[in-house]
Amino acid sequence: MSDKNFYKKLPELRLPIHEIFYDQNFHDVPADWYIIISDVKNSTAAVGAGKHNDVNLVAAGSLIAALNIAREQNIEIPFFFGGDGGTLLVPGEILNDVLAALKVHNFNSLANFGLEMHVGSISVKVVLCEGRILKIAKAWYGPGFNKAIVLGDGLQYAEQIIKEAPVAQEIDVEDTLLNLDGLECRWDRIKPPTIENEIVCYLVEGADPLKQAEVYRDVLIKVEEIYGNIEMRNPLSLHRLKLLLSFDKIKKEMMVRYGKWKANYFTNTFLKTFVGKLYFRYNWRINSLRGKEYLNQVIKNADTLIVDGRINTIITGKMDKRILFLNYLKDQELKGRLIFGHHLSKESVMTCYIENRNDKHIHFVDGADGGYTEAAKEFKLKQQQF
Repeated sequence: MSDKNFYKKLPELRLPIHEIFYDQNFHDVPADWYIIISDVKNSTAAVGAGKHNDVNLVAAGSLIAALNIAREQNIEIPFFFGGDGGTLLVPGEILNDVLAALKVHNFNSLANFGLEMHVGSISVKVVLCEGRILKIAKAWYGPGFNKAIVLGDGLQYAEQIIKEAPVAQEIDVEDTLLNLDGLECRWDRIKPPTIENEIVCYLVEGADPLKQAEVYRDVLIKVEEIYGNIEMRNPLSLHRLKLLLSFDKIKKEMMVRYGKWKANYFTNTFLKTFVGKLYFRYNWRINSLRGKEYLNQVIKNADTLIVDGRINTIITGKMDKRILFLNYLKDQELKGRLIFGHHLSKESVMTCYIENRNDKHIHFVDGADGGYTEAAKEFKLKQQQF
């Protein structure tokens, strides 16, 4: 039996993010764990057709389905949001349950949004036997919020193998109940903190998997030098966060969660959203938290920096900062240390997982017009030439 509590037992590193990137802070992922990939097919075309919010919602839903299964069994699992998909690391004990839930989620997504997903798994053992690298650490961001950090090319290799698989894995979904409790998508598009600011999604991959720790440490130091710390470069701000009382948004949230119309859910959610707007506007106190306190938690718990073998980050800052950072990345690329892609957005979008509204919630953030998906286009073109 695998050590299902491997990730739960990892120490939470309370260090500035760049200081984590030393080999001694990373651990081998157990060979008997599994990598699961869930990725929206033809996401670039879907984004081009104006379905970016749907792509984000479906992608976040795939992570939340797995997180709820793990939580029910008191297991912690690493997860990585990629805008148009997600990556998970799970012990064998919950592998089939997660795959079955994702198959149901895929069926609902195709039926209600016209979005089909690549869903599959591969054992960590197979990835390691191919000579790939997969090291993990756990970073502490605050109470109720930690994130996995991965070094190596293991997850990217797993994604390639799963996407190239000619036949989907046969998974029995009989009696599978899809649990997407906590999925919420009721925020309006979020403008940057000031008129002068812009929003940029960056993808950065170290050219040599064995030297990623050094490369990523340097990149994150440079990010802080140019843009400021993670709070200063966060694209979310208190005065820009607005709940949207929208029939369409609530309906889409409902269809992702249940795959069908549920009148009670729609009515209750509409009323809760209406009360939520008042809660934030008048700074009411509900369950020990005032509206502005909760909004500050949302900003702090925004998932704006993901390291899954690549750095994926969404940043706000003025144009001169982007120019400085791009010049640095281009220089590093010419030296053969890394490959990067980026995309400029006018706004950001957010999908949320609310496990506990008082202190445990995470918010998946992307550029409003396909930030990470569009940045990946530039990245893949360079990758082919590298």
